[in-house]
Formats: sequence, C-alpha cells, structure tokens
Amino acid sequence: MLPTTKETEIVAALEVLQKEMEKKKVEEAEKDKDRDEMDDDIGTWATDQDEDEDMVGGEGQPQAPMKVDDALKILVKNATEEFGFAPRDVYNGVFKLSETKMDHVNELGRFDYGKLRKVVETFTAERGLVCEQSHRVVVVFPRPPEALHFERWGIDFKSIRIGEKMIELMLLHEDKYLREVYRYLHRVDSSDLAGKFFESIAHHIFSDGWGSGPTPQPIRMVSNGCVPPVFIDPASSTPDTSLFFEPLRADTRSVTRVDFTGSKLSGVTLDNDKYYMPTAANHPLFDSFTIDSDRSLDNVMISIFQITISKRHRGSAKGYFHIRRIMRHVRGLLKEKKSKATVKVGYFLVCPDDKSQHEWQMPLGWEKSAKINDHRGDGFCIRVPVSGRCGTLCLFTSSFATKLNHGWI
Repeated sequence: MLPTTKETEIVAALEVLQKEMEKKKVEEAEKDKDRDEMDDDIGTWATDQDEDEDMVGGEGQPQAPMKVDDALKILVKNATEEFGFAPRDVYNGVFKLSETKMDHVNELGRFDYGKLRKVVETFTAERGLVCEQSHRVVVVFPRPPEALHFERWGIDFKSIRIGEKMIELMLLHEDKYLREVYRYLHRVDSSDLAGKFFESIAHHIFSDGWGSGPTPQPIRMVSNGCVPPVFIDPASSTPDTSLFFEPLRADTRSVTRVDFTGSKLSGVTLDNDKYYMPTAANHPLFDSFTIDSDRSLDNVMISIFQITISKRHRGSAKGYFHIRRIMRHVRGLLKEKKSKATVKVGYFLVCPDDKSQHEWQMPLGWEKSAKINDHRGDGFCIRVPVSGRCGTLCLFTSSFATKLNHGWI
C-alpha cells in the first residue's frame, strides 16, 4: 500500500480480498459435490444446514497466505467491475477504494435523465462529451466496421454496477421517462444503454406483474439438435400450453436477492411468489430465476431468465454450476417435506417483440455433471411488447421504485 493510504482504505481492500476468498471456498466445495455426484448414481440430497461444514473445509484448517500478486489481481478485477477500465479509475479503485466510491456516488447523484440524453445526443452528432460528470458515468468505444461503415462508435455506462445505480437513481425521480429514454436510445443505435433499460423493464414486469392487456406468453424455441444446443426463436408466435404455470403473470412476486458467493442460498424457498435476482451484477448465464410447483407438489420447475435485446446471446458455463446449486437446494427443501417431486429446469429468453429472430447459444458443458442435478432443459422465449403504449411498457411504478429506495432490490 502507498505510505499515504488511510486506514479506511486498507479496511476496504481487505473486505474485497476476504469476500473473494470466501467465494472461492464455496466454489470449490460445490465442485466437489459435482464430482461426487458424477461418481454416485444415487447421491445424497443434503440440506443447506448439512452442507455448511463442507463449505468451509472443516474448522481449524490452516489457510495458505495470499500472495501479493494474487491480491493485486483481485483488487484490480474489483476496481474494473466497480468503475470500468480507465487506468486512473482502476488505480484509484485499488489504492483509494472507499474514496473513489464516494466520488462516483456524489457524481451519480447529480446526473439525471436530461443529462444522459444530452450526452448521447452530443456524442451521436458531434463525437464529443459535454457534461462535466460524463466521464464518471459513461464510456465511449469504437465498434468493429460493418459493411462500408468504418467509423462506428458505441456508448455505454462505465461498468455494470454504475449502470445499475444510474438507472435506479433516475427511476426514483423520473420513472415517467422510462419509455421515452428506451425508445430514444434504441432509435439512435445506443444499443448498449438501451439494453440496460430493457433489462430493468423486464425485472419490473416479472416482479410487479403485467399491467393491462394480454400477458405475453412463452413460446417454445427450436433446438438445432447440437450439443450444446442453440435455442432459436421460431417464426410462429403460438404460445406453449405444456407448462403448468405462467412465467409472466399479473400477480406480483417479491424480489429476493441471492448471493451465490455465500455458503447457503438464503431466502430461496419453494414458494411460487418470489422473483430471485443474483446479487452479482454480471452473472455468467442468467439474470434472474423463479421456482414454481404444482398444487400437489409433484412437479417443480426452476425457470432461468436471460434478458437481452441482442439477436444472438451467449453465456458462460459457470452458470450451470449455479443452476445445479439451486437444484440441490430445492431437492433439500423437498426432502424436508418428504416429497419426491420431479425437478426440471426451463430456459427463458426475454426479448423485445420487435419482429427480429433471437438465438440463445448455450455454453460448453451442457452434458457435464448432469447425472443427478440435471441442469439441461427446454428453451422458451417471451417477447415483451415495446411499443410504449400504456399497459405494455408503462412500467416502473412507484412500488418498484420504493423497493429500490429501501434497498430491497
């Protein structure tokens, strides 16, 4: 550390390192369970309470000291996730973490919808940034040339975490502008920013329920038959009627944040009225999930939601690992109820109803570690109308903003 580093900065850095160490413990313990299940046809459906001792590797076990190089890599990774890749921000995010966080919080508090739109308008027309706070909020970057268009630029929030905070702040005070800002960003080809707003729109309609008008129904996607499969949005818009539940419904679901770095999936239950979102802003495979069961508790479906405006989406195989954790946890809850319910997984691609065809390329590892907690499942798409008419995209009501304001989301 620098000689001038304050004690608060040391504490902030140590908290990041400690969190990373705990995360690795959990990952290693879950990998061991995957390996055990590959060698055991029957396996054991342990509850979270039974798993706790395995997670930490036993009490009193000595831990190898962390090397300086490894510690710096962790701090640099955290800094890029928090503040983006600008060298100045990365440096300050490593050696002045708490101070840099406070600077960004203050700047974000002075940023609003009008300034965001002005930044996008100016950059689109003049390739310049005019707002004093813009370097704290957005980043610009060149895109690969397309056809004869060699000069292509993109604009996005500096980091996923900054993007989340920026949208939250604007929604608390200016939720009526949501439809307008999404349509404007999509019109000027700021797809990166538009995608962030669409994701927030989808989270709202899954938690607070669909408004007036017909509720969008899931449509079964077509698999290309390969391993891993590519789920393709079919030309047909016929809803699938084989599901025993409605992924998107008029009723509300309570939002529950799930920390996959912890030893237990706290808050995850068999209730049908919860909407789960990972605490990590950049989850490797999905944005949210729900758990639904039929009345007799004979069938349980874990619905995995990926929200995107991209025509082609990919993901990381690390997500399978987390889905198997959810399955193991659900089986433990079912065992407590002496239920032998069938547990299945369904993959739902949530995309705009913009007449485009969408694809979801499942990552490598589709067939791996699937003997007992089989994470494989069918693919569906849910097309969300984005016309802006009230009842289709008139979203982010005051109740959702209240949840954000109280830190529930």
